[in-house]
Amino acid sequence: MKKYLITTALAYTNGPLHLGHARSTYIPADIMKKYLKLKGEDIIHIGGTDNHGVPITLTAEKEGVKPEDIVNKYHNEIKRDLDNLNVEFDSYGKTHSDIHIETAQEFYKKLKENGYIYEKDIEQFYCPKCDRFLADRYVEGTCPFCGGEARGDHCEVCGRHLEPTELINPYCINCNTTPELRKTTHRFFKLSALSDDLKNYVESSDMPEHVKNMAYSWIKELHDWDISRDIKWGVPIPDSENQVMYVWLEAPIGYISFTKQLGDVWKDYWLKKDNGDSNTDDVKIWHFIGKDITVHHSVFWPGMLIANGDYNLPSSVISGGYLTLEGRKMSTSKKWVVWVDDFVKYFDSDYLRYFLMVNAPLNRDCDFSFDEFQKRINTELIAIIGNFTHRALVFSHRKFKAIPVVDEDSLKEEDKELISKCKETVEKVDKHIMEFNFKDAIMDIIHLAKEGNNYFQKMEPWTVEDENRLKEILYTCAIVVKHIIYLLYPFMPNKTMKLLDLMNEELDLEIRGNDLKKPKVVFTKIEDDQIKMVKGKLLKSEEAKEKKKKKKENKNNKEKEKNEKTKKGDSMDLISIDDFAKIELRVAQILEAEEVPKSKKLLKLIVDIGDEKRQVVAGIKGHYEPEELVGKKIVLVCNLKPAKLCGVESQGMILAAGDEVVALLTPDKDVPVGSKIC
Repeated sequence: MKKYLITTALAYTNGPLHLGHARSTYIPADIMKKYLKLKGEDIIHIGGTDNHGVPITLTAEKEGVKPEDIVNKYHNEIKRDLDNLNVEFDSYGKTHSDIHIETAQEFYKKLKENGYIYEKDIEQFYCPKCDRFLADRYVEGTCPFCGGEARGDHCEVCGRHLEPTELINPYCINCNTTPELRKTTHRFFKLSALSDDLKNYVESSDMPEHVKNMAYSWIKELHDWDISRDIKWGVPIPDSENQVMYVWLEAPIGYISFTKQLGDVWKDYWLKKDNGDSNTDDVKIWHFIGKDITVHHSVFWPGMLIANGDYNLPSSVISGGYLTLEGRKMSTSKKWVVWVDDFVKYFDSDYLRYFLMVNAPLNRDCDFSFDEFQKRINTELIAIIGNFTHRALVFSHRKFKAIPVVDEDSLKEEDKELISKCKETVEKVDKHIMEFNFKDAIMDIIHLAKEGNNYFQKMEPWTVEDENRLKEILYTCAIVVKHIIYLLYPFMPNKTMKLLDLMNEELDLEIRGNDLKKPKVVFTKIEDDQIKMVKGKLLKSEEAKEKKKKKKENKNNKEKEKNEKTKKGDSMDLISIDDFAKIELRVAQILEAEEVPKSKKLLKLIVDIGDEKRQVVAGIKGHYEPEELVGKKIVLVCNLKPAKLCGVESQGMILAAGDEVVALLTPDKDVPVGSKIC
């Protein structure tokens, strides 16, 4: 059996996780892990945190604590965020640990033994007052390109990469002393000697084309890599008394050291065969990362592995695109960011997992908009998947208290056709997921749920009197529900397991006919008030407040303009053809109908308008019984602003005529549901 090892980028312990981290790296990796495990594959997921480097020492000095304190604080917060997202690991470690430090030092010794490490004298800033060499982040000054404030590694204003020695009027950030240049001896890794090896590796790998292209552009101009730092916090270099390894040398080795935490089994994934050949035919190593560290994983890290010689190379690097927030780049400094810990206080993490994967292909940048999030959850997930699964389980429980089991050979052609589509969907979803195409995989699941809804509506089980035929219909529906649960589980483990519990079934594709539990609504709607409240709490930047202010002003101006233009006739208000054109009328079909509690006139209807389902409240109680409405085609005003009647939201208005005798307006010919009326 092929072995799979999935790793996720080691989160840096200088802060918790935000939605961008979740989208690019951790949720996609967990989906793949859960899916492969569901298929019975040999799969492990390795992750952890990156604990060394200057930013952590800077934070510790600023807060007057030890670097270990900062590391432990954010290591725990990051693990909490991942747990809240239902991201599972087989091993989760820290680079500030004995097993990692030992592994990284052994790796370094092998690089040196193989001739890939050499020493070189360089000039570096030294602070005479602090009596130490200054790493790039300890030096600030003026950018030589734009004149803005700059750090030793880049300009905060123009964003250019800088060397500390390029700064104008540099100063030590600890004591403001002007540093002086002194010679120091650093270790360098011969990355430039690996150009041909790396080119051959990239060509033969399974990496996506956009990752390969990025790697090729760097391989053309490879430079040797300064891998030592004159600081105390980090992995000590074995042949140096006062230097530590550059973070990007030692941190990726964490993928190996964290796997070692599982015991000797680590060798099955990482070590080459006894004859020195690569083991990649039997082992797949996939790195899930964010776009900003693509080159590190497709060039630098493989270069280290090639130079070491003992380890298998990654099979693929899956690079997730950036996530913007409400159309703007996320910024922690400007507080334009949504933290995972805040988000899951208001919404089920499954909704986030679903939206971030269906919103755009993984290799593309995408945007998180609260309004779009609400829309896709309500009109896609709930109105299609939630609607079908709930209807099927409710009807089966009402009629038989269990899923009826029948001989599939006795099924009608339309039943077999739908079951065949279930099997086709499994094959499609498998292909998409194995190609890391999570968006299309979800869309295939949604399409299957649509087919289930259409079948349920066409069969009209509420009208079927033949008990055997009714069992066949509900068995077919149950097959579809089980396939939806099975395929959706890697994306939404919380919700699907609740559905599975209601069915009293196991996580597979079989129907056992166990007693059903009383159905409950699993997929709950996201209300407008909830979105408004969450946006107000989580989007705290001044820009957001200004946007809200302008939106309110525009709304007031439109209402004022509308009032000024309104002209009344003698007996009624007159409108223009342009006003009438604003009304969107469609042919809709009633799927469900029930009374609104404590109301003498209202019925709650679920209607199909072609591309989505809507909940509508109509004042026709007493004129129609709920049962006789199901299946009727009616006319619906679709673009009416939602309103609440007796606490129940109505997303449209049904057209009817009459006062004492009320009649619904219906098409006089059998036109398709969703047809526009003009």
